[in-house]
Amino acid sequence: MNVNEIIKDLDAVQLIELKNYITNELLDICETKDSNSKIIENNTHNKICLCGCTMSKNGHTPTGVQKYVCSHCKHTCCATTNTVVYHSKLSFDIWKNVIDNLIDGFSIRRIAEENNISILTSFNLRHKVLRAIKKYIDNIKLSKSIQSDEKYFSINLKGTKPENMPRYSKKRTSTNSPYKGISHHKICVVTAIDEVDNIVMNIGGLGRGTTKMLEEQLGDKVENVDLITADSASAYQEFCKKHNIKLIAIPSGFHNDGINNLAEINGLHSQLEVWLTKFRGVSTRHLPDYLNWFNYIFTIKKRLDLKNIKTNSYKNIVVNENYIEIKSICNIPMPIDLNVAYAEYLHQ
Repeated sequence: MNVNEIIKDLDAVQLIELKNYITNELLDICETKDSNSKIIENNTHNKICLCGCTMSKNGHTPTGVQKYVCSHCKHTCCATTNTVVYHSKLSFDIWKNVIDNLIDGFSIRRIAEENNISILTSFNLRHKVLRAIKKYIDNIKLSKSIQSDEKYFSINLKGTKPENMPRYSKKRTSTNSPYKGISHHKICVVTAIDEVDNIVMNIGGLGRGTTKMLEEQLGDKVENVDLITADSASAYQEFCKKHNIKLIAIPSGFHNDGINNLAEINGLHSQLEVWLTKFRGVSTRHLPDYLNWFNYIFTIKKRLDLKNIKTNSYKNIVVNENYIEIKSICNIPMPIDLNVAYAEYLHQ
């Protein structure tokens, strides 16, 4: 059904009647329990079973959600299984508003106030959505010419109970580490951006960037890359040699060599730093999700018209099968090894 063609055949009176009908019915449609499942069903061509076979439709649940069954292994599921709205009783309206709020960069407290939900629910919904974004981010590939550099963050143990701290608790300051400069108390985020604004932004490990970090975070992303502009660190020289990529090395301490520069990657790091300040400290445990969140917003704004960003984002996020249970949100593994970061405390 092509909606645009149907609307073109309507006269002015019919269009007004259609507008009034949609206005009156929209609220009820958006608040029904199966509103999310219908969107997922309409945007999913084939439901794939765990065994790899295509599943067939198999009736509906009492609330109207489409059910599926695998003819091979007889496994059953529904349209929302393993999606961000799985087991959720919230309507499309709430989920859409939460996703819109996240794109606008709202805090947990403000999302709760905007949607009349608790702060705990707001926290859980945010991290469910951020986990769903990960699948979209993981599919990003770099191409042609890229700029790459590392961004360093201090370790943040926000939310960690005192008995689980790897070191003694102390007042939070801008520089908690006794070490100056880049050390094993700094988190290395490997970052790269290509000429069409595709971004890779992942935690590589602790301390200064190494060839191993670059390989783990960029190795499978540079299949179509022929030029990397980066600093003169030996890690990039070894990485480019292995992947047969031309390297333009900017001298240490400079942003350009007179012709080439690192303006794009430095600008990206500046935007990230400013964007993160609104959250008043991001836990290292959840930093990968926030990096994906920033990456998604930056990328989607380059790809779509402003008027289509939020509706397309809802479909991208809700349809993706990347479900996380609420009990698992606070137990997400640390992306770094705290035993290495605080080895000197453990031996005291």
